[in-house]
Amino acid sequence: MRIIFISGDGHGAGKTYLAKKIASNKQQIFSIANTIRKELAIEYPNYDWYNKSPSFKDNTILKENGKTIHQMLDDKGNEKKSVNNLYWAQQIVDLLKYNRDSLKLDIAVIDDVRFVDEYQYIRKQFEHEHITHFHIINPSAKAEPMYENDELKALADYHLISKPVINSMKQK
Repeated sequence: MRIIFISGDGHGAGKTYLAKKIASNKQQIFSIANTIRKELAIEYPNYDWYNKSPSFKDNTILKENGKTIHQMLDDKGNEKKSVNNLYWAQQIVDLLKYNRDSLKLDIAVIDDVRFVDEYQYIRKQFEHEHITHFHIINPSAKAEPMYENDELKALADYHLISKPVINSMKQK
């Protein structure tokens, strides 16, 4: 299996956009956040947890607690990570192994790598597979200080500069 990791400069960097450009179909795209979304969809079934639009995540407020979808994703992620630092990475590894072994998936794009320990854990579980890590440089992305984007950037095989950044550089 070929595994492609995508990290980025923050919220709205273009990680999912790049994943959609690389993958042949949606079955090849995996999000660590989707494992979080799955749990939240069970707890709060009246919300569109799988809508990845930054404006939707930032502007949809849960009536139950006044938090945005984005805040809920972060909170649920941190809650499980505080108990088991690799909880979400283990969920993705299990999902990838199932898709590789049972469904014969030959490529997997993980579009939301945010923590070094999770990245290293997943990478180690698939150390005999072909792995590539892209980091998207996009200064327009919303900073996410709780994530290890700078450290992941340093670990990436390739740095991609988003088109809006290139266009703004041409205008100068």
